[in-house]
Amino acid sequence: MKVFAIFFLVLFSVVVVVAGLWLWPQASDMVLDWGFGRPAVALWAVRSAAIAAVAGAQVILLVPVIGGIYRRGVADTVAGLAAAVIFVLALGGTIACAFAGR
Repeated sequence: MKVFAIFFLVLFSVVVVVAGLWLWPQASDMVLDWGFGRPAVALWAVRSAAIAAVAGAQVILLVPVIGGIYRRGVADTVAGLAAAVIFVLALGGTIACAFAGR
């Protein structure tokens, strides 16, 4: 069961990273299609969402996957916390820019 959970989390993380990498260059087209009042700010909202997606995938890979396979150390904990902080900041930036872009 543990192997299946780790496999599923790795697969999910890869899908989220690919989605985040796809989202970055598509941001300008998405903003123009949605018709925001301030497209430059909305563009940064979409790009912040891409950053949050990639950082969230890193958190998933670092904490439960790597921590489940190997013994956790200080470096793993610091890297996981750093990725979590980047995820939270990017998500907050996404929400703030989305509201400001309307």
